[in-house]
Amino acid sequence: MPNQLNSGELIANISSELADNNAGLISAYDVRHNMEDIAVSINKIIASGDTHIEYPFYSVVRISNQEATDPTSTVAHSGDAIIESGIFFPNSAVNPTKRQTQPWLGESYIDHNALDNLTVGNPHTQYYLITGDTLEGNMGTDTFWVNKSGVDDVGFKFEQLTPDAKVQEIYVSGTMRWGDNSTMPNGKGQAKAWVNFDASGVGDFENLPMIRSYHNISGIKRDAPGKFTITLSSGVFQDNNYVAIGTANARTDSDDPTDFEINTVGITVREGDEDTLPRTCKVSVVNLAGEYVDSQLIDIAFYGYEPMEASGLQTPTVSRDALYTDS
Repeated sequence: MPNQLNSGELIANISSELADNNAGLISAYDVRHNMEDIAVSINKIIASGDTHIEYPFYSVVRISNQEATDPTSTVAHSGDAIIESGIFFPNSAVNPTKRQTQPWLGESYIDHNALDNLTVGNPHTQYYLITGDTLEGNMGTDTFWVNKSGVDDVGFKFEQLTPDAKVQEIYVSGTMRWGDNSTMPNGKGQAKAWVNFDASGVGDFENLPMIRSYHNISGIKRDAPGKFTITLSSGVFQDNNYVAIGTANARTDSDDPTDFEINTVGITVREGDEDTLPRTCKVSVVNLAGEYVDSQLIDIAFYGYEPMEASGLQTPTVSRDALYTDS
């Protein structure tokens, strides 16, 4: 009956029973039973770890040098390694003493809900669905830009201005193009403030202006007939070099809304720096006779640089025709 021995015992038996001489002292039994012991001891030697401690493998252990004819087959092929208990990875940085008993099915077969730590740290409960369906909740981008290229400071991003995030600014690095192919390179063409008001004084014994609609206007004062002071909201402009454009009908009645008197709307004094005084703009309505007149309809629009806003990319040039000189 063959004996299952370790490698040390096999070598000791071979050394004692298979003498190194030609004296005829080696019997057929000596050779046969040592070969039988080796045959039944191979599995024990390999499984015991003896190959790592005393007789290590010096080359890669190859089970079979030919691939299975059908990698998807559930039937074992010649050369396959079948592990029935478990596998230890002593060099694991996570847990070198934990036995792996479940097979790794490959990237395409791992069930997402079977992953560990799904609710630890950032559980990423919000996704862009590959089906194209809409998002099922809000998505935050912190201070990062949203774009196609992944380049910093390109695309658009949101900046939170209040702790509850109810007030935000949207930064855009390039030109916005709309569905009709019109573009908007910046906000300089947008009126930063405007107002539509009635300064006729009809029906009001104090001749108070009546504001119909407005944006970034904090007040209108009637200084005298045909003369008004418009106060701009704080933080609208960085200085008083803004552009103001006005129109008026120069009539105090509205019997026929198509009627108007030829007039001039003058934008005069601009004052205030917002440190000590608010920014104000004087507006006057003058008819052809040079008289200051009230008006039932006055429109004023304001354009200019907001605080911290940069001017255009190209500085305008100034010149004069050589034929016209100062006298």
